[in-house]
Amino acid sequence: MLEDDELNQLSMNILVHAGDARSFLVQALTQLEQDDYQKSEELIKKAHEEVVIAHGLQTDTLQLEASGEQIRYSTPFCHAQDTLMTAQSEILIGEHLVKLFKKFIKE
Repeated sequence: MLEDDELNQLSMNILVHAGDARSFLVQALTQLEQDDYQKSEELIKKAHEEVVIAHGLQTDTLQLEASGEQIRYSTPFCHAQDTLMTAQSEILIGEHLVKLFKKFIKE
């Protein structure tokens, strides 16, 4: 069973990577506003890499529960999952915005 300290540390690690993903995405959108599509795409790629790390940490924890290990409710873990989900959604929207901007610039 995950100890309280372990779950809190795991939650913080997820939050750090999901937060970094969101930060990269904000930078990407700023570059998009400045018509620097290449830099925007690079930053979105970095954001995606951070989300993959955070998602892996979350998945490992959820697999413990699926294998029968009881994971206690944790507000930090819940917040970490929420932040991760938000980052994933924002990255998806950011990717589509870059495609739309590039499409309109060609027309």
